[in-house]
Amino acid sequence: MSEYKIWVFIHILLFVYWLGADLGVFLLARVARTASLSFAERAFSLKMALVIDTTPRICFALMFPVGLALCDAGGYVDIPAVWQALAWLIAATWIVLLVQLGKSAGTARAERLNRLHLAFQALAMLGIGGAGVASLLGSGPFPPAWLALKVTLFATIFALAIGIDHAFRPVAPAFARLAVEGSKPEIETDISAGINSAIRYVLALYATLLIIAFLGVTKSF
Repeated sequence: MSEYKIWVFIHILLFVYWLGADLGVFLLARVARTASLSFAERAFSLKMALVIDTTPRICFALMFPVGLALCDAGGYVDIPAVWQALAWLIAATWIVLLVQLGKSAGTARAERLNRLHLAFQALAMLGIGGAGVASLLGSGPFPPAWLALKVTLFATIFALAIGIDHAFRPVAPAFARLAVEGSKPEIETDISAGINSAIRYVLALYATLLIIAFLGVTKSF
């Protein structure tokens, strides 16, 4: 079996677990906004959504270094070993940050880690997006047009992920109020508004992933 086929297999696995686990998060989040359920049921749904959410985030972190290795093995782009090693180092650091975020949920430390994560995603979006746009204009590191567009769209996922985190931010304090005060119209409005806003970003993310997958499979231009 060739190295290229192995990387294709890993790439597909990451895509499947990313999209599949994220769909579970999506459905659980929708349950959490259902006012007719008990607080315990809604809190459990939200807790499980946050736990499962680690899986697609780790797949997201691994996708770029795996994609670089795939491009190099397939002969689409010659990626120097030092750049591949740097991509894996960044991915490993990102995963450590994600694990620490999960462990510190609900603590003061989580807020500091969230700011760090936000800054990292913004820098990654600018760096990867810049490489993609430069390649589309003919002067970047990814000459094939389909690959340049794929990299550019991949960068937009960082923006969507930031949007999801921002939209979801009011939900946690609203649930804290729900636990103490019970269901009230203003609390339910905050919960529904936050989750609905996050869902719109999630749907945009799904569409972007499907386009990226289509470009990778067809290599149509």
